[in-house]
Amino acid sequence: MGGSGIRSHRRDTLWLVLAITWLAFALRVSGLTAQSLWRDEVDALRFAMQPLLALLEMFRRHGENGPLFFLMLRPWLQLAGSGEFALRFPSALAGALAVPAGYVLLRRLSGRRGPAAIAALLSATAPYAVWYGQEAKMYALLLLWASLTMYLTLRAGQEGGLWRWGLLYVLTSLGFYLHLLAVLIVPVQALCLILAPSLAPAHRPGWAQRRRLSGLLYLTLLVLPYLPLARWQVPLWLAADTQTGYPFVPLVTILPVLLVAYSRGILPVTALVMLLPMTLAWLAGVGLWPWLRGVLPAPTGRRQWLVVVFLLVWLLWPAVGIYIISLRRPIFADRYLIWTLPAFLGLASLGVIALARLWRPLAAATLAAIVAFNLAAVNDQMQPIKADFRAAARFVMAHRQPGDQLMFQIPYSRYTFVCYSGELDSWLDGPYTNHGMSAAELDEVLRQATAGLPAVWLIASETPLWDARGLTEAWFQAHGRPTARAEFVRVTVTRYELR
Repeated sequence: MGGSGIRSHRRDTLWLVLAITWLAFALRVSGLTAQSLWRDEVDALRFAMQPLLALLEMFRRHGENGPLFFLMLRPWLQLAGSGEFALRFPSALAGALAVPAGYVLLRRLSGRRGPAAIAALLSATAPYAVWYGQEAKMYALLLLWASLTMYLTLRAGQEGGLWRWGLLYVLTSLGFYLHLLAVLIVPVQALCLILAPSLAPAHRPGWAQRRRLSGLLYLTLLVLPYLPLARWQVPLWLAADTQTGYPFVPLVTILPVLLVAYSRGILPVTALVMLLPMTLAWLAGVGLWPWLRGVLPAPTGRRQWLVVVFLLVWLLWPAVGIYIISLRRPIFADRYLIWTLPAFLGLASLGVIALARLWRPLAAATLAAIVAFNLAAVNDQMQPIKADFRAAARFVMAHRQPGDQLMFQIPYSRYTFVCYSGELDSWLDGPYTNHGMSAAELDEVLRQATAGLPAVWLIASETPLWDARGLTEAWFQAHGRPTARAEFVRVTVTRYELR
């Protein structure tokens, strides 16, 4: 192919990636206000807008997760306001930018544009990525961070350069303060640095050894930015009586949970056929793509195997790591490992290429089915799923009468309610009964709390976390008359006139 043909091909590829990126942005922005804010998002708003000194204090305070995200969010909220769209827009932007970041990573890793473009399309439409690209938390930013970090790791391991090592060091260090479990990427980086010379198109005498020594120095120095976190994490992990609030999840459950989430998003799977196209592509990427010849520039076979091994380790090691941590302190939630999604989609894109080598119609049908299922899931996720305090607050404030008091069960839900109702002059916190409070003890507490009140609105959401036996609602039913009631997604509000 002549020089003009190569330039034309590159230009076409650039336009294709830009089009896919715009698709990713459109999918995320179009649903930014579809869901009511939930308590984690309200926390992001509260933490970002607290006094600056208090926000900076989070960087060294015991148990805080993601203070860098809140600090980055702060100037944007001061400029754009704190509405749902403004609060979630940075996540939509980060999620869209993660698409071209994933493209350049897989392009560098695989040596070909085809699988990289397919991975970009899968990332743009992935319902899991779209969902967290519409949430005011750090998860979409983690997707972008992981792809950029791994790309820099590969470039530094292959080409060196003080500026590459320095940029990689800063970016990785910042990730520790985006999410506590981002540190699990360091062993993946170590493997990448070991494999980087073998993934490069050419070798020079002594070149690989020098790069690996530089990588060892880089990994050693990463201890320094992690020390402030280690000061409280290590004692916490060693303590005998610390509760995390998470159930223990075995590894044999963690892996299928991630497979389903990465394939179908946050919605339950109603038919196994929905998983079939992605599973076929992923299995072909793992088991078939390394055996193909002529896929990569020479040398072929060994490099193809190394690409698959690297992506598998990136996908699986963090799950194993969180399982090891959970043996002592259960802490698994699938969203905590969202930054392994590029590895999963990368393997699936390699699988589509492998299937195309066997039979093009099969590859085309597989890719089309994946994208169709993705878009259908994205559309389904537009339905109300999060606790709908937006509608609940609107209903309560419209029907509230003078003298009515509000009680929140669980109490923490008040912050979400206030986002939509405006500040409250007073309120009541629902009693915590899960430590064994008896009905008689609860009766005494509620009689004192409601003395002299004509009516109380019981605003209930996630009540099993606070009152698994439903004692509070039973007390109001026995001592009051319900005069208004409305049920919303994961929120129930009831007005009781007290006797």
